[in-house]
Amino acid sequence: MGFCTYTEKTDNVIEVLRVVGAFGIKGQLRAILFSDNICAYKKVYASDGCEFDFRVVRFVGGKHAIISLSGINDRTKALSFKGSALYVKRGDLEQAQKNEYYVCDLIGEKVKIIDHEDISCKVVNVFNFGAGDLIEISYKDGTFLVPFKKENFPSNEHEEGIFMTFSAFTCYKD
Repeated sequence: MGFCTYTEKTDNVIEVLRVVGAFGIKGQLRAILFSDNICAYKKVYASDGCEFDFRVVRFVGGKHAIISLSGINDRTKALSFKGSALYVKRGDLEQAQKNEYYVCDLIGEKVKIIDHEDISCKVVNVFNFGAGDLIEISYKDGTFLVPFKKENFPSNEHEEGIFMTFSAFTCYKD
């Protein structure tokens, strides 16, 4: 169900990768990827608005890759990007289909408990440790994690929003 994982929400851009270091002497960068379709993007943007032509040189396991950015051609320049987030414009993303979400759009959304309108919950964060997405839900003074699966979060074809089953709520909140 997740598409861009662990992303930061802003009005016009979405974080798709974070630089964790330099690779080699020719300006390549090591990065953590927050998008399942990172190769679809040809341009990325730094937080200051600078635009870079972008390509994945190779994947190095899981959500890590070696990337190159236009104009970054030595190790010193590459090291200056360590810790930097890189973004794509929201308009460059594919339109999410019904019952599909960009993770960054889930954060902060109210969660409606099916048949229990009096329960107030909200999405705090989304995690993926390798076995699927976990939604962190706030309830009263605490939070709890719920696997982001169809049986816990069924679609509601008549209403917009995020719906969680009461059985998932009672099972995971304690």
